[in-house]
Amino acid sequence: MSVHIRKILYSIENSPVLSAVKKGFLLVIPIVLTGSFALLLLNFPVSAYQDFLAVFGGGFLQSLLQFIVDSTNGFLSLYLVLAISYFYSAPMASQNLTLRIMAMVAASASFIASFGGESGSLALSCFGTTGVFTAMLCSILATKLFFLLDLRIYKRYRSYAAGNDIHFRSSMSAILPVAICVMVFALGNFLLQTFFHVGNLNDLISGILFRAFGGLQYEPGNGIVFLFLLDFLWAFGIHGGNALDPVAQTVFSGGETGGVITKSFLDNFAVIGGSGATLCLLLALLFASRQKNNRQLAYSAFPLALFNINEILVFGLPIVLNPILVIPFILTPIVSMLVAYGAVAIGWMPIVQQTVNWTTPVFFSGYLATGSWKGVVVQLISVVLGTMLYIPFVRLSERLQEGRENYLLGKLTEHFRMQEQEGKQQRYLERYDSLGVIAKSLTGTLHTDVTAGNVPVYYQPQVDVQGRVIGAEALLRWRFGEKLLYPPLVVELAQEDGCYEELTWSVLRTVCKDIQTMRPNLGDDFRISVNIVTEQLNDRGLMERVAALAEKEEVSQHLVLEVTEETSLIHLPYITSNIEFLGRHGIQLAIDDFSMGQTSLNYLRSNHFQYVKLDGSLVRQVEENDRSREIVGSMAALGRNLGFQIVAEYVENKKTRDILLELGCGVFQGFLYSPAVPLEDFLQGVKENLFTDR
Repeated sequence: MSVHIRKILYSIENSPVLSAVKKGFLLVIPIVLTGSFALLLLNFPVSAYQDFLAVFGGGFLQSLLQFIVDSTNGFLSLYLVLAISYFYSAPMASQNLTLRIMAMVAASASFIASFGGESGSLALSCFGTTGVFTAMLCSILATKLFFLLDLRIYKRYRSYAAGNDIHFRSSMSAILPVAICVMVFALGNFLLQTFFHVGNLNDLISGILFRAFGGLQYEPGNGIVFLFLLDFLWAFGIHGGNALDPVAQTVFSGGETGGVITKSFLDNFAVIGGSGATLCLLLALLFASRQKNNRQLAYSAFPLALFNINEILVFGLPIVLNPILVIPFILTPIVSMLVAYGAVAIGWMPIVQQTVNWTTPVFFSGYLATGSWKGVVVQLISVVLGTMLYIPFVRLSERLQEGRENYLLGKLTEHFRMQEQEGKQQRYLERYDSLGVIAKSLTGTLHTDVTAGNVPVYYQPQVDVQGRVIGAEALLRWRFGEKLLYPPLVVELAQEDGCYEELTWSVLRTVCKDIQTMRPNLGDDFRISVNIVTEQLNDRGLMERVAALAEKEEVSQHLVLEVTEETSLIHLPYITSNIEFLGRHGIQLAIDDFSMGQTSLNYLRSNHFQYVKLDGSLVRQVEENDRSREIVGSMAALGRNLGFQIVAEYVENKKTRDILLELGCGVFQGFLYSPAVPLEDFLQGVKENLFTDR
């Protein structure tokens, strides 16, 4: 897949409309699955079980299951309007939750107003699967109209009377936009009835879809068109089964004229395992996938796929917006239908005469639908052919998935660096676009590695003015697959996920063990620094654990905790006592990125910090910026007077090192000497004196 194609797919995935529709369907999956389970239990094809349902509690259990089906799938379109408008309104609401809720209400009321029928009555059936297309259109259009009215028109007349609650003001300001939205959609429904002679927008959409099938309702061409549309919609995250249900119920309803291709025929011999014949995809994953995550997903989806419930697989893999898997997803049901149609046409398999519920497992459904074992054989042939058709695409998709992941990792890193330079924080795990998806995937793997203690630590040497290695900084070097991630991004995701303390603890345990290995090569005076954040230094419990670990491993005199000067230390209540506690246990402290910023000089004057690392921007500018040199020189003089060591990192050439040396810096760290390297390479470099300013 070329970079150009990946960019196109990236743009499609982040389209506000398509993204909202896709996320809306994802949000209602629990409702769909709940209704599907209830329907499965209600129609399980075993006579003894059906007799039990009918008599148990006077039919109570049967009524209960039917009520669950009606209250979930029976109102699916209405739930979908709420879900889509919820996501679509997010960027327009500017974190105003009340306004966002009012947009959802406006979209729902507009959706209801678009129905009514020519008689003026409102049928509850409109809110089920038959209204899915209308739900998608209304949720997008009504939400957009609501915000256009709210932000561009009614703002001029909004009142901010003193004493009014902000939510009350937001609610009052939405009265006119909501009223106009409902009136527009109600008027639109009236115009449809007047000029197109249809009951509502849903009838118009259904009529357009019906015209795609021609007059010969039971010919293979109509089946091919239907299956193509069904799975094509799925490819964009639209629940094709729900969207085309009115077409299936009408065009393929059977009737007195008979015919081969009926809805039951399609359910049992084309969409085996769900739309896209995903049972075949599931088997292809189990047999041919080389990726552990895909196989685990297949195992998780297998029980539901047996009953033709495939949402977990379709959205979890995903098939949605997957240009490779979409091809067999569309082709396999068509091939399966043609195989079954051919078996009927030559007179080998009986025509489907029995309506079998779509949740009936494969092979059982083939027998029940035809009343013959030959129906089972045809299904088996279709499953084998479909699996063989999926296998090469599964392998190709997995090869290309790595390229797509690398592309998205690049986009995520680029976005994070930009936000980092501007001083902005991002909540990537709360996003639902491509960056959010890749961030969630990264975080899941990171959390697993942190829990298992599988977090790589590298060491960047620190060299004094005599060229001796006197210590090193322990640096996180975590990889996602074969890709090394930008360490600050890893830290950001760990903090969002809540596993940052576990990550720090994992690094500390590794460093303490590695220090023992370093002793024979570095002697007794070396120091290894580990990065922590200010809030962790304020955590007495964590500091006690660190001290206990260092004493247990007998490395207290070699361990330095390095705190980034990003938050003022003054206003954190336990900082001073924790610093003194660590000092009593022989653990030294360093300030990272020090630039005369928020940290109180009192901590330096009191000898609480033994090392101060210069801000990287100062070091990079000492060659051409006189003010940077003056600041570094002043800090070096301050260090001599107050008794702390100045460490300059990002030293990349001899000229920078020589200027820093003249200004009074005594310890250097950077690519001039070495990048961060694994423990074995670090020890080898110390032993062979490789870390010089060569």
